[in-house]
Amino acid sequence: MNSDPPGAGTAPPRTRGTLLRFLLTGVVLLAPWPASAGTYLNSAHGDTLHGVLRPAMAALGYSRGNCGHCHEQHASVDNAEPAPAGGAAGYMLFSANYVSQNDAFCFKCHAAGSPHNGEAIINRSYSYRAGAWTGDTVADIQSVFGVIAPGTAHNLADIQTFIAGKWRFTDKATPCAACHDPHAVQGDPENAGNGVKSSGSRGWPASRPSLHATTNSLWGDEPGERMNAYTGDYQAPYRYYAVTPSSLEPVGDALANSASAAQNTVDYNTFCLDCHDAANTIYSTPLARNLRGIDWDNSKHGKLAASNDAGTDVLPPYQDAQLGSYVLACTDCHEPHGSTNVFLVRAEVNGRTPVTVTTALGNRPGPTGSCNKEWTYLCGKCHAGMGSSDGHPHPSFVPPATSGCSSGVCHASPDSCIYTACGTCHFHGSDTISGTPYGEKLF
Repeated sequence: MNSDPPGAGTAPPRTRGTLLRFLLTGVVLLAPWPASAGTYLNSAHGDTLHGVLRPAMAALGYSRGNCGHCHEQHASVDNAEPAPAGGAAGYMLFSANYVSQNDAFCFKCHAAGSPHNGEAIINRSYSYRAGAWTGDTVADIQSVFGVIAPGTAHNLADIQTFIAGKWRFTDKATPCAACHDPHAVQGDPENAGNGVKSSGSRGWPASRPSLHATTNSLWGDEPGERMNAYTGDYQAPYRYYAVTPSSLEPVGDALANSASAAQNTVDYNTFCLDCHDAANTIYSTPLARNLRGIDWDNSKHGKLAASNDAGTDVLPPYQDAQLGSYVLACTDCHEPHGSTNVFLVRAEVNGRTPVTVTTALGNRPGPTGSCNKEWTYLCGKCHAGMGSSDGHPHPSFVPPATSGCSSGVCHASPDSCIYTACGTCHFHGSDTISGTPYGEKLF
């Protein structure tokens, strides 16, 4: 780390250096693994050009990236409390680690117009960064986590409860740290406001939860942590386009370079399944129930081979001939932090908008006006045959003889709507219709 230059009104260099040594010692004692100066200096927070910089500490001579911008060994410098006042909190932070969905330590800087960081911090959605969709105007994390229904976000209190005691997290750990080791994660900056990465500027903003207690928690930075190394064929979706598709997520590879696009896409399946697998129980406060565990190995959008029925056409860049081998990435459909849709569903998918799903079952009009087909806003971005003139999302569909699906189940409705809501049958892990086994997975 850079030494702190003495200045008018600051403590003598010897005192300041002693304080910093104590501070670094305290941080090392708090960490359950060996601290690495190299890792921190390469992180978004330790970067000497754009790292952490609390104005109150910078005024005292602390250089950018210095640990003292977040941690306070004695909660005072030169006999005064640096802003914000209130005394040191857990982990020697200058503010409480977690208070509520709208009030967490990370939000002291990762918020619009925060007075506690030295420059504007822009955190865009995955649809913006990878999908190049500039229609998303939210640029700070606090606003994403504070979305109002029908929008959704990861519930921070539930995350804190879930990680407590796992992977060396304590019950006082900030929920943000479950996916972002503050001493390791890097920035993934935008360029020219259109989500296109500058050459060589890409960073890796996530750290895998189960690797928290190791010295190498950063995820995506190694070749084996990308979708080209994942089981099954991965085809990256299109980036946002107005007329003609031309490039693929996440960095704009040409369609002819699909292999490169897969190599550039982080394996967020392995990452997300640390928590969202079939074995873990995660209670959702917003849903007032446990989340459904995801058996991705036996899901048609996962590693399980998908049916290639005659009427199951897919839209480019996907090909019908590969339907049995495709595997998707979680981020193809979901935002990591939050969305204006239910279940963190992206507002732009496969280069197309709008994606508007505001009820869990999707029992509202879809893009063609058909009732109970709101989920086709999402599914219709990759699957064809979902228009009102098609009669049914999969018109050639013939259920197995043992299925509970019949005209009275799928099409009858107490009102003028023709369709049962898609989400009634199609969701992660679904294999039954009205409680009757269907005979195969439905998602």
